[in-house]
Amino acid sequence: MVDRHLLIIGGGLAGLSAGCYALRSGFKTTIVEHNVALGGVCTSWQRGQYTVDGCIHWLTGGPFEQVYEELAILPAVPLHTLETWATYRDARAGLEVAFTRDLDALVKQLTAMSPADAPELARLRVGVREMLALHPPMDAPELGHLGEQLREFWHARGALGALVHFRGSVGDWTKHHLQSPQLRRIFTRMLPEAAPMAFLLMVLGYLEQGYLSRPVGGTAAFRDALIRTYGALGGEVRLDATVGEILVTDGRATGVRLVDGTTLAADAVLSTSSAPETVLRMLGGAYDAGPTRERLANWQLFEPIVLASFGVAAPYADVPSLMTLDGDVPFDVGGRLVDCYTVRVCNDDACFAPQGHTVIQALMPTDYAWWTAQEQHDSEARMAIAEVALTALEPHFPNLRSLVRETDIATPLTYWNRTRSWHGAFEGWMPRAGGMFGHVKKTLAGLEGFYMAGQWVEPGGGVPMALTSGRQAIQLLCRDAHQPFVATSKAPRQNEAVSAAYAGH
Repeated sequence: MVDRHLLIIGGGLAGLSAGCYALRSGFKTTIVEHNVALGGVCTSWQRGQYTVDGCIHWLTGGPFEQVYEELAILPAVPLHTLETWATYRDARAGLEVAFTRDLDALVKQLTAMSPADAPELARLRVGVREMLALHPPMDAPELGHLGEQLREFWHARGALGALVHFRGSVGDWTKHHLQSPQLRRIFTRMLPEAAPMAFLLMVLGYLEQGYLSRPVGGTAAFRDALIRTYGALGGEVRLDATVGEILVTDGRATGVRLVDGTTLAADAVLSTSSAPETVLRMLGGAYDAGPTRERLANWQLFEPIVLASFGVAAPYADVPSLMTLDGDVPFDVGGRLVDCYTVRVCNDDACFAPQGHTVIQALMPTDYAWWTAQEQHDSEARMAIAEVALTALEPHFPNLRSLVRETDIATPLTYWNRTRSWHGAFEGWMPRAGGMFGHVKKTLAGLEGFYMAGQWVEPGGGVPMALTSGRQAIQLLCRDAHQPFVATSKAPRQNEAVSAAYAGH
């Protein structure tokens, strides 16, 4: 049935992606967004003459470019290919290792640091090439037929050696296959120890192939291109509207009730909120809640962070754009002792600051419970954290304190208040070893007309997986509605309300 109404909870990347694909497939859509703007955690904001970029440090392309093109993000947003993924810097050892597209040079440098690890580093180099045979699924796995699965397995046969040898986590691999404590530290600081080794191989392979990039214009340009696509296709939006309950009639989702009491009816409902918010709060734990409770008890979440951003009156043009700073004297960040953290220097795109200026950002792990306890004194806590961050950064950025012109501190409560990121886990579940492309079911047993998308059904999260999850959820919706899934563009029906609502932010 054409023009059935789909109500989408959450206007982040997954919700916008789902909305675009649903509109092209013949549904009417309404996004209900808690915040006053679309984008979710894929966002940026102004502090004086500086732009604080809250999301895309590096964008994964390759097979995911298909989705970016379907959503008309490409070619509208140019992509700047990264020559360097990130740089590891050890303050104690005076060591710096740049993970560049020249992987042979990287392996050579690491081998010189630990000749005893030469065979394993050579195996790593081969594994990177092998992993390029493995592609993440663009279509919902639930739709796959045996023949299609066998074809995918055949195409991925070249990656089997790497998948077997590097089947564990980054921490497992460094512990059992590397002899050098220094190399172990480099790899486990560049990525979380629990992250799958397969993910590291994929990143290095994509880096070498030129599949890693940054969108020109930053996160805002990427987000806004998707918003324009959704609006041009005729999608509707309700901003500053928080869903209190998903309505169910005779085992079928039929709409939502907002916290202000407003009821919105629909033929189907799709939620991009976190699993605890969706399954346990909005549905009251009445449908298939056991798996969610089990994951909360046993799966690891992405750590909450403090994002400390400083607009500075200097370009720092010769500093790497993305660094892992390690080996500092441990310092307290909201109840968490930190000696390693990520720093982004926004010196590779003129969109972030006036000429001769830049934005420096420190992403530091913290404790969610500490911030909830400080909620009544949030302003003072933020000021204290800003001082802590500046003190940590000063040895790496000469004269930094005197050059700061704007300061912005985002805490786990910021992520919760703006985007409902459960316990500050802005990317949901940490990916598990052996399940890099694994995902959580996008439907719940016993509840018809209901679907889920976003980072909480794709362990590891991130921009491409959020967008792909929206695509896959609509494929399932179309299957159940007995109508074709349409991924390509149709003639747009301009919806001025979407553009006007967003422009007002």
